[in-house]
Amino acid sequence: MVVAPFFQTEGIVEPYVSLNEVKFSPTASAIDFSNLIENASQVAQDRALLDIIKRASSKADIFCYGRLGTLNATSNTENGWYRPNRDGNLIFSPSFTPILEVTDIQVGWGPGQGLAEITLSSNNVAIDRDQFTLTAPSTLGLYFGNLGIAGGRWGYQTNMWCQYTYVNGWFNSFLIASAPAGSTTLSVTDTTGLYPGMTFTVWDGMNDEVLKVSAVSGTTITLSTATTYNHGIGVNVSTMPAAVKQAVIHYVVALVKERGQGGLVINEIGEPAAVSSREQSSMQDEIQAEMLLEPFKVIGGRQ
Repeated sequence: MVVAPFFQTEGIVEPYVSLNEVKFSPTASAIDFSNLIENASQVAQDRALLDIIKRASSKADIFCYGRLGTLNATSNTENGWYRPNRDGNLIFSPSFTPILEVTDIQVGWGPGQGLAEITLSSNNVAIDRDQFTLTAPSTLGLYFGNLGIAGGRWGYQTNMWCQYTYVNGWFNSFLIASAPAGSTTLSVTDTTGLYPGMTFTVWDGMNDEVLKVSAVSGTTITLSTATTYNHGIGVNVSTMPAAVKQAVIHYVVALVKERGQGGLVINEIGEPAAVSSREQSSMQDEIQAEMLLEPFKVIGGRQ
């Protein structure tokens, strides 16, 4: 049996906004989220809304990446044939961006044939937002026979089979423990895509705040400065662009309207004047979402 190296990290669906971000958003203010399931409890209504949020987040992923990949930070493994350029460097353009970290590179003369583990450092790997470059170690050619030339460089335009693992996307997580004002650590669901020195946002309505990372260990984030406000369980913490979060809220509104919950049209004095057509309204929300996501859309994949 041969298993594809990439199957474990593709197709992951994470919500990009919290329940409260949707409920208290001006974009969703005309939508009644208390009757998503007829005559059900508030707990059941919240579970239904969370399911809609996950589906809306998946719609954002699909618009940006097609059927694979997520905006949410993940670790992905890819492979394929590559050729060194005239300078003896291998340039990789992975399927998903932005690239945050390269954790593993193996190079050989064919799939599963003579794969050599490359020791990675800032001396031989340079990361751009959309691609990264591997410079051949001076001794690597000694292990590759006809793939190397004098001095240990990779041969120009020589086909080489490469497999690599990299972290990409935007850190996106949720608090799993309350954090009172003055906290210097946060406990979250996942810290993939977060590194010391980075800043991230706690998306908590009037208590939004931007914090800086001092250290990351497991699912615990140590902060450079203490929190200013109290934050409860389930609050979203992320580096996700605000435009992506707004697009997901538009998708949530569109999905609810499609099931029959039309939006109210409010006149200038704040009274309901009419109920909008659900088809027309949901389409408008879809369009707004796609306009916000357009800058994050990736055409094609690895080159």
